[in-house]
Amino acid sequence: MQLSAQNLQKNPDATLTVSLAQTDFCRKHGFDPQSPLCAHIILSGTVAKVNGTEVDFAKNALFTRHPDMKTWPSSHNWFFAKLNITNIWVLDYFGGPKIVTPEEYYNVTLQ
Repeated sequence: MQLSAQNLQKNPDATLTVSLAQTDFCRKHGFDPQSPLCAHIILSGTVAKVNGTEVDFAKNALFTRHPDMKTWPSSHNWFFAKLNITNIWVLDYFGGPKIVTPEEYYNVTLQ
């Protein structure tokens, strides 16, 4: 029923932006949420429905964060999906974004 899901079924191309403005990092450091110093990552690719074992993983990830969604009506025909990432840009300083390949992104070692 959600319009963006209907649009994605016709054209699966999508972009997701996640910003440190969603945390208290930028506020604590006095960064304007629109400043490149308040870093954000831009992920683009295609959205695809998940199936098989990915459905179980997706359900667990979603329902542990949003348990009320377990009771949402199935008649709304909602589904689990993933973003198959093809392009990644990191904007964390002035001068434009840095390009990160999906391989680099998925192979990062957190310190």
